[in-house]
Amino acid sequence: MSKITVKDAEELRKKGVLSKTALEAMEKKGFVSKKRENTRRFVKTADGKWVEPMMYFRGGKNTKPSNEMTQFQTEYNALLEKYTVTRSK
Repeated sequence: MSKITVKDAEELRKKGVLSKTALEAMEKKGFVSKKRENTRRFVKTADGKWVEPMMYFRGGKNTKPSNEMTQFQTEYNALLEKYTVTRSK
């Protein structure tokens, strides 16, 4: 069985097709996908443009991250928090 999006589930609840308790039960059982909560962070360049720093491990698809990779990512995220800002749209 496939999942429905959070947006579709909320629309069904607003239209009265699903009750609040039914929606919560579906979320608990895993029938509703989870919202992605990814905060975009930016740095302003010398000429006034906003850029978004990215970090990934090339060649790491379908692999399990090592302890060093996890530690590096944690420290990278701390640097992002220190040197970048979030922007409103």
